[in-house]
Amino acid sequence: MMKKYIYYFAFLLCTYFLSSCESLEVTPPNDITDEQIKEILNGNDNTKIQLVLKAIGASLQNDFNIYGKTYTAYSSYPQNSQYNQDFMRNLMGNDVICGSASTSKAFSATYSIASPFYLAEYDWPFWALPVDCITDANKALNYLTEEMAEKNIMVKSYRGRALSLRAYGYMLLMERFQKAYTNGGKNGKGMPIYTAYKINDNAKISSAQETYEFILKDLKDAVVCLKETDGYTTAVNDIDLGVAQYLLARAAIWYGDWQTCITACQDIVNHYTNFIQEANYGGKASDAMAIAAGTKEIMAKDNAFFSLAVNPEVIMGFSTGEAANTTLFYGFTNIFAGKIVDANGNECGTAGYGQEWPCIDSRLYARMDGRDFRKDNFTTEEMTYNYKIDKEGNIEKRSIGKYANLKFAATICLNSTVRDVNGYCDNVVIRSSEVYLMLAEAYAQNGKEVQAKEILNKLLAARTKKGAQALTCDNYSGMQKMSTLEMVQFQERIEMWCEKGLEFYNNKRWNIPVNRNGSENHYHNVTLPVDNMTLQIPTIETNANTHWAD
Repeated sequence: MMKKYIYYFAFLLCTYFLSSCESLEVTPPNDITDEQIKEILNGNDNTKIQLVLKAIGASLQNDFNIYGKTYTAYSSYPQNSQYNQDFMRNLMGNDVICGSASTSKAFSATYSIASPFYLAEYDWPFWALPVDCITDANKALNYLTEEMAEKNIMVKSYRGRALSLRAYGYMLLMERFQKAYTNGGKNGKGMPIYTAYKINDNAKISSAQETYEFILKDLKDAVVCLKETDGYTTAVNDIDLGVAQYLLARAAIWYGDWQTCITACQDIVNHYTNFIQEANYGGKASDAMAIAAGTKEIMAKDNAFFSLAVNPEVIMGFSTGEAANTTLFYGFTNIFAGKIVDANGNECGTAGYGQEWPCIDSRLYARMDGRDFRKDNFTTEEMTYNYKIDKEGNIEKRSIGKYANLKFAATICLNSTVRDVNGYCDNVVIRSSEVYLMLAEAYAQNGKEVQAKEILNKLLAARTKKGAQALTCDNYSGMQKMSTLEMVQFQERIEMWCEKGLEFYNNKRWNIPVNRNGSENHYHNVTLPVDNMTLQIPTIETNANTHWAD
């Protein structure tokens, strides 16, 4: 239903700019036409140009952290936001476990893979969200043409942002709904390509190669636009050169274009040389019992995964209340989250009070080196905690199991000074450690193992406990006898644990099935072949576009 979805939004074109038109000082107000918009963008009045550009593209970045959509017709349904869709994928892999067999409720079917999550009807939200990104980008690109961009540097900046967003939408569709290009998908289908916001005829289904070439062209053009305009900005809640380069690297690594990935990643790491400090990398297992007893706190403002202010790795992120589902992020991941209730009255403190804490698989935990401070991000024994259940401060005691995560942990959220039922936090969307790992992988895949290890050693040194011998590829206890590529894959599982569904999507790309057998704490010891990690195109789309049957 990509075409149909674009149909659905067509009626919005005439009202797209109404909220800004009164300030454009055109006659009549609230009745600005396409021709007038193009005339303004072709003109020399920078004040009017800037106002039009803000109306066209000021909110494009919000599509990287969508919240509030109702793809399922239920406003509280977990699949209605980008963060929640990624969280669902985290639970479908090997490394993240949802609570315990006796406490997991809301995500038990997801975690157990009991439901056929790859079936077409089930995964409409996973299709609709990327299509929204494409639609919103094409709205803007109708006006932000290449010709306009060459005439005005402000137009060029917004064009770069819109191209980045469109490529992001198509990239998500390919990652989700087609076989990985480097793992059986090279000669397969891609996506129907739409480049105009209008009532389109059904587009034919491009090949996987054609689709990735389209994505990479959009991103390379976006990089050029943003290099010549904004570059790397100090703001983290915008689409700047760092975001475009990240997307280019990510698309290139899925396409197997190692050199493009290396070039894009290297540009980013040249700008992001600092790593999250040990003190800010989540909570520590050594503090867990004191926290449970109420004699120690973990402040969200001190946790780099909840606070942008202490995270030097943020390439894109949003402060609490900005465009993002921050309450659910805090509630889904934080084992100390109380009985959080959102503005719609929906309970979302599932990780803490709801006892659905994300845990690490014992097999991965056992292989982590004791000098690696990330190993301290997980509880080593069971404990109990008093959860706030209402604004009056009433409490209920709950148990927290072994291996529960302290990476995403805070007893006191942002904007609070005491333990309460609020769940405010910032959201990190893209961070540079992932880029270091992509760079190391691209080097390894390209046969440059020395360079791959050099990059990986930088990350390992940054994750070494204070006072311990610096970790390296050669002395990390859990990586003996691994190839360089396997080292990168292993460190990606640790560094990006429970972030962005990356383990699931990377395993699809690396041909690693879900296999939970042999785990101490997985309570659904299932397997899932890599072929079933590719979602089916929703029937609502295939019925609307008959080219899928070709």
